[in-house]
Amino acid sequence: MNPFELLKNMNEIKNQAEAMKAKIATIRCTGYAGGNMVEAVANGNMQIESIKIDPEFAKAENAELLEVMVTSAVNTALKNVRDRIQEEAGEKMAQYGINL
Repeated sequence: MNPFELLKNMNEIKNQAEAMKAKIATIRCTGYAGGNMVEAVANGNMQIESIKIDPEFAKAENAELLEVMVTSAVNTALKNVRDRIQEEAGEKMAQYGINL
């Protein structure tokens, strides 16, 4: 990686960073737990957009287990978002010889 090449391409890098920011905002990832009884959807801004719980499981008196499964689904969704962002950014940075 030549730092002078990066400086020469700074405007292009800035434009690609802005494009990446816009693309990241469109990312949606899902995390599941309990055999898909709990589903969490996170966006590229690392915010949870929705949580769905199987109505049959919600009826059961398993509050502690439900809490664990919701936490697990949310953590999985957020991990999936981080992985997607790193994948997207890694592809762009590889163009400049930078490996993430």
